[in-house]
Amino acid sequence: MSYMDCCDWSQCTQCGECLMQCPVMQMSEGEAKAAIGMLIRGETPPRVFEECTYCFDCNRLCPIEGLRPHELILQRGLEHRGGVPRVLQYLMNGQTPPTLWSDVYGSLTFDEQTILRHWSAIPPPSKEILFIGCIGKMSCYDIENSTVLKDLPKFGPPDICCGELAYRLGGWDAYVDTIERTLDRFADLRIDRMVCYCGSCYNYLSNILPKVYGKELPFELISLYEWLWERYEQGALTVHKPLGFRAAVHESCYVSELGEGFADTLRRLYTAAGAQVVDLEHHGEKNLSCGAVSAVRTLNLTKSIIKEQRHKYAEVKDAGVREMAVNCPGCYITLGFTNTFFGTRLRYMPDELLQAFGDTIRTPLGKRFPLIIRTFAKRGAGLLLAKDLEELPPIRTGTASGTRVVTESRIPLTARKPASARPAARAAKTPPERPHADE
Repeated sequence: MSYMDCCDWSQCTQCGECLMQCPVMQMSEGEAKAAIGMLIRGETPPRVFEECTYCFDCNRLCPIEGLRPHELILQRGLEHRGGVPRVLQYLMNGQTPPTLWSDVYGSLTFDEQTILRHWSAIPPPSKEILFIGCIGKMSCYDIENSTVLKDLPKFGPPDICCGELAYRLGGWDAYVDTIERTLDRFADLRIDRMVCYCGSCYNYLSNILPKVYGKELPFELISLYEWLWERYEQGALTVHKPLGFRAAVHESCYVSELGEGFADTLRRLYTAAGAQVVDLEHHGEKNLSCGAVSAVRTLNLTKSIIKEQRHKYAEVKDAGVREMAVNCPGCYITLGFTNTFFGTRLRYMPDELLQAFGDTIRTPLGKRFPLIIRTFAKRGAGLLLAKDLEELPPIRTGTASGTRVVTESRIPLTARKPASARPAARAAKTPPERPHADE
């Protein structure tokens, strides 16, 4: 199976609407029709692999129900590139260490790593749990000790993932490996509903998993933002520290997959928490990408990520604001390397909202930037300069009945504790008790 196998491409009328209405390429009718035909035949359209930001918009724009041009472009892009650059492999969470994420988690404090070990255990049966993805784990202390989230058992093993990074960076086999191990672990959960801390996890588990990979979860999914809004409407949450800022709303590109309801919930929630929100020229389902996935087509950052971000910052300036409210952790990190150069302050809304509803945020995600930079510099900088491409092999092992996906944990967490204390911690067979805020 590959990305494009989710659709019957014989149904495509090659009308070109997906590329004509693309907010980035905006092709003419003739050019768009020719380009989509070339993509279906496996040929190379002149502009697609130079300009596409892989933002999902084309899926919404296609008039044929069920067709997903985004996946067609992603598959052809992978074929055109010939493999996955090593630096992009390093960014794929859930793969064999070292990855950026295993390196980052290994640099966290002893208390934080203890929380991650606790989150690796299957929680007791409950109505709901909070699933925390790759970037959310860097905020593990604040999430674990949150009063807003206190009624939600936490679950987020470091070696499983919604699969977004592998999927978006062109590693189909890596995605299959990651999502199969995740589904295997999810099968042990006894819950009615999973609350996704990260909007990307929500999109990939509620959209990509069933629509592309063809599998359904046995429980309901809801995003953190929808859960917070639900609790606010019920009167279970009140605003203790109004936000009091005016900012443009930046939605991640997956908003076009999640629809207007998700985008509207963001705005209602921000407004209820005391923020004054401003819409950009491209917003909601027509939102422009942060540019992160543009690195799939070229590792020249000036021609990919920064090029796309210039459009975003120009719209912020045109909107008459100097602050931008960002809900996606990936967007926040990507934009966080450039925002000061464009005179824009970023507001990371998961931290801002939890604080508005009464939490104390000890380590905002923005304070993790030095750790991310140091960690990437140790390995990623050299990989960025590597010119060779290598397809990630599926991580599988043969059995008498066929092939199965490896499910064991492969990301050890090395605690930063005095040497005398380490053997006992390694020998523990059960997760240690959850630390409290006053410890």
